[in-house]
Amino acid sequence: MNKIFFLTSIFFCVTAMAKAQQKATTVSTQTANDAIPVSNADLGTFPYFKTLPNFKPPNESDSVTIEQNRTYFFDGKTCFAVDGQVSSQILSVYDDKKKIPSEFQIIQEFDKMILTLGGKKIFVGKLPEDQLQKISNLGIVDLASKHQVAPSAYYGVVEYVIKAPQKEVWIQLVPASIGSKFYNLLVVEKQSNLLITNINKENAILKDLEKSGKAINDLRFDLDNATLLTDSKDELLNIVNIFQVYPDWKIKIEINSAPVGKPDYILALTEKRAVAIKEELVSLGVKPTSVEVKGLGDTKPIVSNETEKGRQTNTRAEISKL
Repeated sequence: MNKIFFLTSIFFCVTAMAKAQQKATTVSTQTANDAIPVSNADLGTFPYFKTLPNFKPPNESDSVTIEQNRTYFFDGKTCFAVDGQVSSQILSVYDDKKKIPSEFQIIQEFDKMILTLGGKKIFVGKLPEDQLQKISNLGIVDLASKHQVAPSAYYGVVEYVIKAPQKEVWIQLVPASIGSKFYNLLVVEKQSNLLITNINKENAILKDLEKSGKAINDLRFDLDNATLLTDSKDELLNIVNIFQVYPDWKIKIEINSAPVGKPDYILALTEKRAVAIKEELVSLGVKPTSVEVKGLGDTKPIVSNETEKGRQTNTRAEISKL
């Protein structure tokens, strides 16, 4: 009876993984470029995850920690690189006389853990070797040997991400427990390090904030969209520099416009521009919680809009210290 139950369990789990792999593109509901909610959960310390019950901690030969490495993940559509501190682990059964969790159970446990920590599952299935080869010039076996994907990732992975205010934690699980009695784990901690700015010019934004708590800047965008013009991008470095000097500061950036269309359209445009500014700052290492943004449309002119010069003056970013 026990033998029948065991074989049935194997059939169920293998079938479940096969179906998941066949439907890989539909299983993925969260891509790398989608907005991932920020989790304020206490993640503990790197590499964050202990062993599951009846699995022993890895020994030196089965565990590798690398201070900085490039790893590769797949969101169901695209392969992409994640750079950061890496832990690669092979976790083996401690006592094979006790009940061994199935692959299905291991995935369930990680699903619950990641959800509790505010994370997302982004993919289940086999990594596409052709895409990996194209962006890394290596096959999946070579990538595993260099700790750039999880050990045994060739057989299929389950991927998760947890986004914290100052870092992202990417997890690649290989739930290969049946028969081989182990599971594999790749954990990558991607830190949001603040860009070190050392441009040799006066930071007028910082100077005004220190003096009065407010600053006005004429950040320029492409016509009718949220793309910042190249000649305004250096102002982002001045904003980043604020947090180099005052790491604990919080600021608000309000995007204003002259009346160049219907009020609803102008409001929506400034809101998009405000979000774009925050996304660029976060990409440069500014904590998401350090910057509030808001689009105000044309509701707060500071001069008359009757002249071109006046309209240019009213199309501005107001920065204030919170």
